[in-house]
Amino acid sequence: MEKHHLVSLRLGFSTQQAQQVKQLGLSKFIAMQLATTDTIAEPVFLKDSPKTFRDLQALRKQVAAEPNSEKLAKDIIKKGFEWKAFVLQRCFETKTPLREKINLYFQNHFVTTLKGVKVPYWSYTYYKTIHDHALGNYKTLVKEMVYSNAMIMYLDNQQNKKGKSNENLARELLELFTLGEGNYSEADIKNTALALAGLSFGETKGVYRPFLKDDSTKTLWGKSGNFTIDEVIDLIFEQPNTAYFLSEKVLKWFFEDQPQPEKVKHYGDYLTQHGFELKPFFQYLFETECTSDKGGTQLKNPLVYLLQVYNDLQLKPNYKLMVFWLKNQGMDLFDQPNVKGWKGGKDWLTAQIYADRNQFIDFIIYGNQHYANRLSKRLEKFDVGTISFEPQVALSNGASAQTILEELTQRMVFATNEEMWVELHQLLKYDFDVKAENASKNILKVYHYLAQSPEFQLI
Repeated sequence: MEKHHLVSLRLGFSTQQAQQVKQLGLSKFIAMQLATTDTIAEPVFLKDSPKTFRDLQALRKQVAAEPNSEKLAKDIIKKGFEWKAFVLQRCFETKTPLREKINLYFQNHFVTTLKGVKVPYWSYTYYKTIHDHALGNYKTLVKEMVYSNAMIMYLDNQQNKKGKSNENLARELLELFTLGEGNYSEADIKNTALALAGLSFGETKGVYRPFLKDDSTKTLWGKSGNFTIDEVIDLIFEQPNTAYFLSEKVLKWFFEDQPQPEKVKHYGDYLTQHGFELKPFFQYLFETECTSDKGGTQLKNPLVYLLQVYNDLQLKPNYKLMVFWLKNQGMDLFDQPNVKGWKGGKDWLTAQIYADRNQFIDFIIYGNQHYANRLSKRLEKFDVGTISFEPQVALSNGASAQTILEELTQRMVFATNEEMWVELHQLLKYDFDVKAENASKNILKVYHYLAQSPEFQLI
């Protein structure tokens, strides 16, 4: 695989930015991707959704009194499905995929789910908060996440009150969001929970309820005081593993399933030295790691796999169908299996997932009306529309069989072998006529073969 295609896959969702990487150079490309100032505007379909806890309570009363309450519940589920399609559309259409990939990384780091939050508008404000702070200061981002209405709801902190502690948010803040397991004590969790007591829903973000707040003295890592959660987070960022925990997870998301400890320490030290500012951290890490042209260090997650295929074959996106397919592949956007998020690695290529990927490629290239009808039936309640594909491989040099095979292998697979080349030359013989009537179909057969290969599943 050519290096610029590898970079495009690692820093985005497809090889669509490969030529841009090649033309601009690595450093300038990364800087441009990180310089974007776009915002996430409220989607139109959320206009009439509940936006505050009062709105939610009113809707619940309406549902309880409404004879057709099942329809109202389904409407909320439908809004959630539309939100997933909205996020997927951003990933597919964006000119700055690195920015969207960073956003999704943090959504899988600070997990909340639509099922757990139950208010799609809160999921929107939570994701907008990530977008607004993902290239700012990491400590600030952590504080914003803790005050998110979505996070408070998802981890039940509205139930955490003086004299009646709920440790869910406190535990995940230490274990999954900042320090990692083994770098805190049970006493630290209890005292963090006391500092979070009384933090509940607000109009736009969480607020402390004075009568539910715990004003006792808390002791964490040898320091005592009547700490609020902001002050506890300040103490967390004095602990050495906070930076290493983040650097390891970022390396796993973007580059390798098993990062080397020395790399984790190196980038963690850089993050600490730069005051936990994320933009220089990302710029340095991406520049350094992308200098290597070594591939095959990471299994493609379903999103990268799907968007690469859609871009390669110039398919018209059907975002609701794509969301459904991602769910079947174990990457249900905004509905991870638990607060730990998607594990990645080998979880992205079980025998069933691999079989589903191959079936999907078969369906796209060769068609299967029975499969299409089955999909349409399962998705009719989400207004998915007609399911059809018109795949076409775009080539920069389609002069001969050899140039076509070289181009497709260089942008699709990280490595080739003798057996693969034998198969490829049988599919596209040396005297292949690019102007023949069935030329495009034969090129699609090559794409089909490569897309089903084990090598295509790796970056």
